[in-house]
Amino acid sequence: MAYTIGDDGLLDFSGCSNDEEKLDQCWDYFVENLSDVEVIAFDGKLVRGFTEVSFSHIVSGSSNKYDTALGHDIDFVERRARCLPLIGKVIRGEIESRCYRVSERRGKKLSVRRVLTVIEVEHEYYVVVMAEVQNRYAILTAYPSSKSYYDRCIRGQGTNMGVWGA
Repeated sequence: MAYTIGDDGLLDFSGCSNDEEKLDQCWDYFVENLSDVEVIAFDGKLVRGFTEVSFSHIVSGSSNKYDTALGHDIDFVERRARCLPLIGKVIRGEIESRCYRVSERRGKKLSVRRVLTVIEVEHEYYVVVMAEVQNRYAILTAYPSSKSYYDRCIRGQGTNMGVWGA
């Protein structure tokens, strides 16, 4: 099954009759545009990690987003999956986004730095999360967000690295 991009630049599932067909369309897009493609970020660093695991995390969801230990227990979330085409565009800087660096505590030390690029499309936020690994990035996930989440978790805790792209 081929994928369809709507007028809004996101995946269009109007021709799909069930979640399995929607997931197939997402996989087709992912394989063609992200999985084997060398993605170079706006700042010149290589982005790795476009695997089945990252794909699954991007298109799935959690019934309890407040308990990260539960993981993703919903196999397909259309709102997340529709945004797949934004990932490459945001990373390459084809869409202007605000970029933040957020450190994460592991025990007593700050060890994992995450770079989050945030775009706002018609009052909806979309976040692309990458881990900094020496001189490159590793894609972790991407998800739609709300203004309150953005204000509290990203803008409130992150260091603004400026505008990324365009």
